[in-house]
Amino acid sequence: MSDTGPFTGFRCSFFLSGRPETFPRKVWRSRKKRDGARVFRGFLLLTILGIGAGSTHAQTVRTAATLEATPSIISLGTVPVGSSVTQSVQIKNNGTQSTTISSASISSSLFTTSGLTLPLTLTAGTTKTFTLKFSPTQTGSYTGTLTFKSSSGATELTIALSGAGTTATRTVTASPTSLNFGNETVGSSEKLAVTLKNTGNSSLTISQISLAGIDASISSGLSGATIASGQSATLGVTFAPKIAEQMTGSVKITSNASNSPTVIQLSGTGVSSMAHSVALSWEASPSSGVIGYNVYRAISGSAFAKLVSSPVSGLKYTDGTVQSGKAYAYVVTSVTSSGHESSYSESVTAVIP
Repeated sequence: MSDTGPFTGFRCSFFLSGRPETFPRKVWRSRKKRDGARVFRGFLLLTILGIGAGSTHAQTVRTAATLEATPSIISLGTVPVGSSVTQSVQIKNNGTQSTTISSASISSSLFTTSGLTLPLTLTAGTTKTFTLKFSPTQTGSYTGTLTFKSSSGATELTIALSGAGTTATRTVTASPTSLNFGNETVGSSEKLAVTLKNTGNSSLTISQISLAGIDASISSGLSGATIASGQSATLGVTFAPKIAEQMTGSVKITSNASNSPTVIQLSGTGVSSMAHSVALSWEASPSSGVIGYNVYRAISGSAFAKLVSSPVSGLKYTDGTVQSGKAYAYVVTSVTSSGHESSYSESVTAVIP
């Protein structure tokens, strides 16, 4: 044996047991000893996969057609009953020749595929991407297999599938839960916003939004809209008083959420444009958790007194109770959801002619 090639210095000893006629003739040969006995010498036919001199790793030998999937095992997680989730899957022909997939079957009807037209021929090294969908109809854990077969019926590739169904929940959380527009001059308007968030695990649909008891309007386009799990939508409410009086009302939001309807309380006061008034405005507080602002007034050097019964939601306020010939000083504080009130802002002064 020459000492060249990948098997330099390689030797193997072995023994064959059994009667010689049970082995192919090319595997054994015999010679006769002097005592008449026969000694049989066997030759082992070995196929060594890519083990070269000094190598410690086996090389993969590609067959005519080898299909592989990415991912090779698919877990689609926990999905609310009535909803679905999808996963992109890629199959690749890692072999050296073309292969044709004639059928694809799934052992569970809860798993379906799309984007896969059969028969499908993959030449060597090419890929095909399709979509797998899981749609649980009941709670519990589910498994299945996706099997690809050739026209001969031979299995070319099998992918293990799993997923779980859980109870669907739909819940709306409104922030803030009330809007106080404060004082607004008759003929003017102020717009405030409410954020609606779906805190459940399934999409919810808003079927109706209604307004009652106050001179206001709604601008959102949310009626009939769907809010996905974890997503938010904004509802705009505009207060435009037509008369000078204090008003209260509400916005009712009806949906298929478990806590429907969601009600937002509204309040505001219309101030006559004919009388003297002081219009105030300020910048939003940079602090977190602020839900509104208190407005304070002092007359001719007296102590500050609060003008509002509850924090104003917006960033402006109109004082319609001023009198001619007097000077008024104003400050604003911010109020958080926990009831914490900030210190006074810088004061501003208004002199009424």
